[in-house]
Amino acid sequence: MSIATQQEQAGVRWVVLPLLGLLLTALLFLLLGWIIRGPEGEGLGPQRVLDAIDIARVEPPSEQPKDVMKTLENAPPPPPAAPPALGRPDLPALDVPTLAIEPVAVGNIAVPVALGASGLSLGKAGSFGGFGSGGAGSGAGAGGSEYGGGGWKGKPLTPLSTARPQMPDWACKQKLNGWVEAVFIVMPNGRVQNIRIVDADPRGVFEAAAVESITNWIYEPTGKAAEVKQRVPMNHEDCAYNWN
Repeated sequence: MSIATQQEQAGVRWVVLPLLGLLLTALLFLLLGWIIRGPEGEGLGPQRVLDAIDIARVEPPSEQPKDVMKTLENAPPPPPAAPPALGRPDLPALDVPTLAIEPVAVGNIAVPVALGASGLSLGKAGSFGGFGSGGAGSGAGAGGSEYGGGGWKGKPLTPLSTARPQMPDWACKQKLNGWVEAVFIVMPNGRVQNIRIVDADPRGVFEAAAVESITNWIYEPTGKAAEVKQRVPMNHEDCAYNWN
């Protein structure tokens, strides 16, 4: 092969090869476009337009003024809590049938001496087990009030069983002493009914405990009803004998 022929072939290659490269490149772009659009020129299909989204901003809570905080810190302490209410402030009145009631004075009662200091004790005339009123008090003493010996002509009643008062917890903590005066009816069978509070010192503290105690008293059956007035001393030393 001559040199002229070789030069002619080299010139043809330099012209044809770039054209083939451009043609192949164009074909590749067309092929990629067809693949992206899909068959029959569908393209990417319908595009979805997203609605605008509002972003809510949460504002931090405003700080309380310093003056308000100082006012809260300097506020006076709350008042102390009132003493708890009594367990039985309102005792329902019992319906008692109409009976012939004979006033009876609570006179001297013989109590066994062997009970000791922690048991029942005798006081002045008319006192029983630490529950009766003495001397010039409103009991069965010689100097008693209208319920005393001067105004009562009936036969004295003898309690067969008495219950020690259950002292209120609040009164025990305060070491309070006092008394409660009550009028009640001893039924023919010796049980106590229709208890009424006449007076108390201090008032509003021991009344419920006294009524609960008197309710459990038992007298000697006499066959007829009798009205009795009794003063119940309330001493904080009895707190040691509370059931709970």
